[in-house]
Amino acid sequence: MVVYPWHRVVKYNERNSVVQTLTSSSGHLSLSAVTKTVLVAQSQSLQAQLWKLVMESQQHSVVLTAPRIDLLEVATAQPLDLMIVDMTTGLFNPYALCRDCRSQLPNTPVILTHPARRHIEPVERRWAIYQGATDIIPALVEAGDVLDALRHIYAAVKWPLPIDTDALYAALEQLGFMPEKSNSVSSTSPPQVAIPAPTPAPSIDSEEQTASKPSSSVKYRLMYRGRPVN
Repeated sequence: MVVYPWHRVVKYNERNSVVQTLTSSSGHLSLSAVTKTVLVAQSQSLQAQLWKLVMESQQHSVVLTAPRIDLLEVATAQPLDLMIVDMTTGLFNPYALCRDCRSQLPNTPVILTHPARRHIEPVERRWAIYQGATDIIPALVEAGDVLDALRHIYAAVKWPLPIDTDALYAALEQLGFMPEKSNSVSSTSPPQVAIPAPTPAPSIDSEEQTASKPSSSVKYRLMYRGRPVN
């Protein structure tokens, strides 16, 4: 039995590869307020905890399971509204899973996750959707990623549900994943860059000015081959 920091007990049945989620006595999540049932299958424990925490903060029921087991069998064992599956484990073909879910569970959307900060090429997204996935999103890294990912999922699966950001941030704070608070705008004006004054042109000595000017007493004569021309 593993106790997670958000006061919820998760019991894992190793033989049947099924996870049962039990609500603690704290009353943080009322069963009557559960909106959707979400299956979370992530290879990294931190990602699994984050997704579980995020979904439960929005009053969703979460089924936490290992991605190495037969996810289709777990999905067909109970009604599900969404599956969030890590596609990078290498233990199963995620596209084959999407095809099977599309044929056997057409009303259960599948969101595939891949390593964080990796750019998703449009052709990759189109191929995943063609194979039956609802969308591909990056893994969660920062607190800002959580809200963006939740909004993206709601739009992809067409859930007309509000997002309780206060509950979301409170849940993230329990895990030490609180977003940074924006600092107030400082009243101090930004440092001014000093513009150097133009350097004055060097003064020309009066003697040099006199030397540079031709004397009015000097007379010029036209010369041709060294001889003056009258």
